[in-house]
Amino acid sequence: MLKRLILSCIILMLGYAAFVHMQVHFFPKKFSPKKSKTETSTASTVYRFSFSKYLTTGEREIEIEGDSANILGHEIQLMNVIAKAYAEETPVVITADQGVYDKTSGVVHLNENVVATTDTGARLLTEKLDIVSEKKRMESSVLTNVKTENIDVVGTEAIGDSALSNVKFKKNVTVSFRNPQEAGMKPTVITCDGLLEIDYEKNIARFNDNVVAVDHRGTLKADHMDVIYDKATEQLDRMIGTGNVEIIKPDGSSTLSESVIYYAKEGRTVLGGDPEVTAYQSEDGAENPFDLAISSEHVESNKVTDPNPSPAAEDKSELPSFLTKGIA
Repeated sequence: MLKRLILSCIILMLGYAAFVHMQVHFFPKKFSPKKSKTETSTASTVYRFSFSKYLTTGEREIEIEGDSANILGHEIQLMNVIAKAYAEETPVVITADQGVYDKTSGVVHLNENVVATTDTGARLLTEKLDIVSEKKRMESSVLTNVKTENIDVVGTEAIGDSALSNVKFKKNVTVSFRNPQEAGMKPTVITCDGLLEIDYEKNIARFNDNVVAVDHRGTLKADHMDVIYDKATEQLDRMIGTGNVEIIKPDGSSTLSESVIYYAKEGRTVLGGDPEVTAYQSEDGAENPFDLAISSEHVESNKVTDPNPSPAAEDKSELPSFLTKGIA
């Protein structure tokens, strides 16, 4: 009796094993391990990706191209990106090594070797750039360089419109103005601690907080400074400084005033307030005069004003070399 029971158990075990083997062999999907949601939602790779977004008026807002795109959820990861941001009919063309298009927000995040170029030849270079196409705006939180033919701007926390016609820098600002007529001379370099706003259409740069302009002829300091330049040549035309203005010559001579307008092309300066002049003696002991004709005209604070837009030649003052030769 016991032998029969043992034999029956062995037969049942062998039969069950054979049944399981047949199920696995003929129906493998039923016994395959279940995949998690993350495994089943792997990215789809698309090669030569191209995408265009249009406004309700039918005008193009942005175009994006890439060598490849990984589509995962609300993000599209791009490689070797070419983007065209439309502010007007002519777009700004932007290239980058990598990018992410957020389908939810509509923002394009570009990274590594980002270069934006306008039809006029202006270029923006940075390592990170966000294109907010709906607001026709570009933003970068890292060091950014905007270059035109004779003007270089470097700073952080940059914000510009889609045409790069108006650009703001919030921190670490340095601007270099080159004069093509003085190829052998170093450019005029202007720095500031606060906000810089450049309007390329109106040809004006507004500097704020601890502004310092330096070149081989001397130094000009002010709390605020508006720099107007010629649109065709990008040469300095006027520099208007307000608040704690100080002009320092290479020999150490200096002039303090409340405001100043410096006409670069004419080599003429108008000082406002009650200027104070400090002169030093030369090596032979003679006094080194700081010949500076001072005007009582006042420059209204923080406004670009020109008390004499067309000065007559005979009205020009006798100025030190830093002012007569020009800062440009």
